[in-house]
Amino acid sequence: MNCQSCLSGKKTLCEFEVPGQEIWELNGEQYKGCPFKIVTRKSANFLRAFNFYERGYLPNPGGWIDQSAKMLDAFEVIEKERRSIEIEKERKRNLFRR
Repeated sequence: MNCQSCLSGKKTLCEFEVPGQEIWELNGEQYKGCPFKIVTRKSANFLRAFNFYERGYLPNPGGWIDQSAKMLDAFEVIEKERRSIEIEKERKRNLFRR
């Protein structure tokens, strides 16, 4: 998701919040409205670190074993959610191809 416009206060509506999807599910919990509203500064930092991780940079010196348990847990949650989003996108694309 690109939430930069919301972060800078330029948007009032979430581009991902569409009719029929007022309820979002993250980690088995349901939320009403845009999930950005529940993102803390710490969560945002994990998301930012994950972007660097994908490019091959770890936040702390050393290998993965030298990273904090919270960071590794956060990366696993982020990756799981991204996979779920991609699977859903693919499912929707396949519906339109028929």
